[in-house]
Amino acid sequence: MKIPKSFKKYFWDVDLRNIDLKKHQTYLIERLLEYGDEKAFKWLLKNFGLKEILEIARKSKKISPKTKNFLNLIFK
Repeated sequence: MKIPKSFKKYFWDVDLRNIDLKKHQTYLIERLLEYGDEKAFKWLLKNFGLKEILEIARKSKKISPKTKNFLNLIFK
């Protein structure tokens, strides 16, 4: 599956054609959690699953405390 073209606004600094879902999984999850909207989150769930998303969010130093707190409140 490819990254939707509508997500270009979240990846302003890279060429979407060069992003591999498996190879760049952490980068994709971090970026979309931090800057994405509901559509982006649903896409993440469909492509990576909640367990993987939450694990990466927990370990990441690139995700803000605000985003981590939100995820903790919603998905305790």
